[in-house]
Amino acid sequence: MKQTPLLLVTLILLVFGAGCTDSVEVNASENTTPAPVLYYEQENTSITLNLSEVTVDVPGNFTANVTMVLETLLADQRAGILLENGWNITSVRMASNEDDPNRAYVEVEFRHDGLSFFIGVDETARRTLDGRCGAEWWLSTPVSGPLPEGYHQATDKSTKTYHVFDERNKRVAMIYNDTTIFYLYPSYSIINMEGILG
Repeated sequence: MKQTPLLLVTLILLVFGAGCTDSVEVNASENTTPAPVLYYEQENTSITLNLSEVTVDVPGNFTANVTMVLETLLADQRAGILLENGWNITSVRMASNEDDPNRAYVEVEFRHDGLSFFIGVDETARRTLDGRCGAEWWLSTPVSGPLPEGYHQATDKSTKTYHVFDERNKRVAMIYNDTTIFYLYPSYSIINMEGILG
């Protein structure tokens, strides 16, 4: 007999406790703002870009509109080539021109398989700038030291292009210049790669 009132009180507390938990969860979801999303769309390809996954490096006076920067970037052919081949936009940061340190621009980093590629964006003019790979530079000279184990790049002076090599897999990973990606392993090529890949 004494157990019945105790069970009844326990049951009532559980019912009220469950109700309180539900109301807290509802209030929390009402205050959550969904992360901004952009889409890269080209013919039959649609890639979702969740801006909450992009790191924004915020030095003291970083004022760029990241959404506008990425919208400008998505119109660049290089961005499309990288995204369609599995690269991700990982960070946005302010950078400055080597020749004119007062001329700042935004630099967007793409990453894939431990390799970075950066494309500059002039937010004011709403246009993209030069691109560069983050691979280590290496020259075949006695003072260069041993060949890097991962990625490295070198300049082909005859074609004025940069070649990025994946030393782990013994292949060319990318060929580019300041404004164009000519080749991206494994499938993108607008140049004749016969004989280059061995």
